[in-house]
Amino acid sequence: MDPAGLLLSTALLADAPSDDPVPATDTAFRLEAAIDLWFPRLEGQFTDAGTEVDVRATDLHDSEQAPAGALTLIRDRVRIELRGFSFATEGRMPVEEDFTLGGVGFEVGDTIDSGFSWWSAGAEVSFDIVERHRKAANATDFSLFVLGALDVQSVTRDLADIGTGEVARAREGFLVALVGGGVRLRFDTRPSFPIFRAAEIAAKGAVGISVPFGDGEFGGATRIEAMVTGWFDDHTAIYLGYRLVGASLTGDELEMTTSLQGLRVGFRHEF
Repeated sequence: MDPAGLLLSTALLADAPSDDPVPATDTAFRLEAAIDLWFPRLEGQFTDAGTEVDVRATDLHDSEQAPAGALTLIRDRVRIELRGFSFATEGRMPVEEDFTLGGVGFEVGDTIDSGFSWWSAGAEVSFDIVERHRKAANATDFSLFVLGALDVQSVTRDLADIGTGEVARAREGFLVALVGGGVRLRFDTRPSFPIFRAAEIAAKGAVGISVPFGDGEFGGATRIEAMVTGWFDDHTAIYLGYRLVGASLTGDELEMTTSLQGLRVGFRHEF
């Protein structure tokens, strides 16, 4: 083959689509910040001496606005994410059925003034075990990853009987350890959606244990997240998604099986 033909063949092969993994060559650190507004609803039951009390019976079931965010350091296949959220809700309602919680008896006809808060802060480390790149018109990137996370969580419950003035108050702290995995798919959208340069679909899930800082027992923990992101350029994006944070919490003052779950909307920027 003459030299011109050899060069032409080499160029065509370089531009051809490929589904084979591409060795990572990006060794630069990248930093991404994400801020979202989460709209979770508290689900679950408080437990007292074997008796379960649904959160609906204490008027703590309304959907609330909860700020959340994450700061992620990215290098090659590794992501280190610092994350957190803060949730609070309150309510007031007449007692519809007698129950006892936190050593305080609530009877039909009483009025409960209730409050509940849950905040979390922690770190997650993920590693892409599969990376596939396709040099086609939509420039698809696919990643399959595993993750491990460690979170500190604090839960506070206050139930006050307006008539008697008695208060069932509990505040507990827990360490939550999780392992899991997820998938990430990103592709070019410019031909179809002029506003967005690219789109990304991502989902991840993890399970683990909750450990009280004081007296209590080990419990379970769950976290599920999914979102669709639209990138305006290489650095700025908005996203819509879903988050569920669940746990079985047993401390010295509080015992409950609960979850926060709801839609979220947010903003991402890569520096």
